[in-house]
Amino acid sequence: MTLLSVTELKSSAGEILDRAIEGRPQFVVRGKDVVMISRAELLVGVQRQPAGYFADAYGDAERISRERRASNAVKFAPER
Repeated sequence: MTLLSVTELKSSAGEILDRAIEGRPQFVVRGKDVVMISRAELLVGVQRQPAGYFADAYGDAERISRERRASNAVKFAPER
């Protein structure tokens, strides 16, 4: 593991990022802190569904009423 200074990071950022992209994490020291630069995989989000996709999930009037009463019964009071 190689520890780089902030000055080294500034002077050769491109090379450091290339190494991180290749799968070799890079570590930079600043004061008492050590920061790791590494390649990250983006998470795939939830796909958007067409309008009306969930329509059948909310068609039961009795269930909607029951859920509304349950949510109204819960009162959230954050600590102060």
